[in-house]
Amino acid sequence: MHKIVSIILPTYNEKDTISLLVEEILGRISSDSEIIVVDDDSPDGTGGIVEKISQTDPRVRLLRRKERGLTSALRAGIEAARNDTVIWLDADFAHPPEVIPDLIDAPDDFDIVVASRYITGGHDGRDSKIRRGASIVLNRIGQWWVRSSVRDLSSGFVRARKDVLTHLDFRGTYGDYCIDFLVRAEKKGYRIKEIPYTNSEREKGYSKTTANPLIFLRYVLLYIKTIIALR
Repeated sequence: MHKIVSIILPTYNEKDTISLLVEEILGRISSDSEIIVVDDDSPDGTGGIVEKISQTDPRVRLLRRKERGLTSALRAGIEAARNDTVIWLDADFAHPPEVIPDLIDAPDDFDIVVASRYITGGHDGRDSKIRRGASIVLNRIGQWWVRSSVRDLSSGFVRARKDVLTHLDFRGTYGDYCIDFLVRAEKKGYRIKEIPYTNSEREKGYSKTTANPLIFLRYVLLYIKTIIALR
């Protein structure tokens, strides 16, 4: 594997997974690629763990922030990325690192490559029927409403050229950013490819979206609002 990439990992309280995840990713990227961990001042010591790793492997970089928020963390990582190809994923193993080589090896003539649960060969492997059902419904309705060819608009596991990301920027506060980004990119004429993958439940800790049913509902409504506005 010789393609050079920048991997962005937004983190907040991921001390139980971050060390193993970084190790797994390092084994799947080239020697001149990089991992940028954007940590939102995690009180559990996530940043300190990453800092120690970075002292032994220069491919790992830590960005500490006082600000919090997924979208702004991704922006910070993209701005700091040294390479033309950027990949981002969750830091809780819900996005399996073994899919990264598939994203890297996808044809270069695509501007954006999306790891997709909803094309042939893909699967939503989470335990919760409510979460799986809500995601399927939102993506199907969203795809129909905005007339998109992308089946997994809320993927959050994506490879893109840095210049595309700089041109479009990210809008939104949480997972809605991905829906907004992919729909606008498609409307701008950027070439998008989906590759199949299976996601899973986070390995340790708790989900930041479904720890509380009211929080889960809030995000569902946020996604719906984003989809309606994109028409």
